[in-house]
Amino acid sequence: MPDAMQATLLDAFEKTRSGSKHACYQEIPAPLLPYLANTSLPTLRRYERARLDYVLQRIEVKDRSVLDIGCNSGFFLMEMLQAGARHATGYEGSKDHVQFLEAARAALGLEARLTVNGRYFDFTQDRGHHDIALLLNVLHHVGDDYGDPDLSVQGARAQIIHSLIGMRERCNTLVFQLGFNWKGDRHAGLFEHGTIEEMVAFITDGVRGVWKVRHVGVAEQAQEPDDIVYRDLCPANAHRKDALGEFLNRPLFVLA
Repeated sequence: MPDAMQATLLDAFEKTRSGSKHACYQEIPAPLLPYLANTSLPTLRRYERARLDYVLQRIEVKDRSVLDIGCNSGFFLMEMLQAGARHATGYEGSKDHVQFLEAARAALGLEARLTVNGRYFDFTQDRGHHDIALLLNVLHHVGDDYGDPDLSVQGARAQIIHSLIGMRERCNTLVFQLGFNWKGDRHAGLFEHGTIEEMVAFITDGVRGVWKVRHVGVAEQAQEPDDIVYRDLCPANAHRKDALGEFLNRPLFVLA
């Protein structure tokens, strides 16, 4: 990589690490590790690799088109391209993250395979069809980062289901994750008890007749200390695990 291009990439990466509430949100995708691995800039751990592994074991990515709504710094976009996806399209509302994605796109020579839209996805207006769509931890920000700020919690729940149903005409397979707290506020829970069972029932009932819930992945402590693996929902792991924190209690849905 030319020195000037790497300097641009590093500068853009640095800007994604501060300033936004979604800064430091994703780890560095494997294709960019040779250029960014030595940076000392922080990254929050959201277990992207564990979630990616779960998804790639359950859906076919090779030669598929992928849409990532709220793609942040592009971990899932670039990893899916590396796994063989034909084309990836991302929507991202943060200017700093978009600049980084554009720099990464140029650095990796992905101009023909990666499209970056520097704005929030509009669930009422944006059309187009993809084989696979990723909608990870976006919809609980309705009325906050996007949408009607006057929504109630019940209105937000209805809007979440409406958005999921609307995605049926936009993709064949939807990989979905939702936070328990509306707008990220722990005092505004979307569910009475904040349990995995409540969320699974809410999604399953809400999309019935439109989507089928093919898989539900649940985070579990792996054998190595501080390591996480996602396994299929079962009676043994369906209960909330407070020690893992709110993020790791969010189930990962594959809808088709």
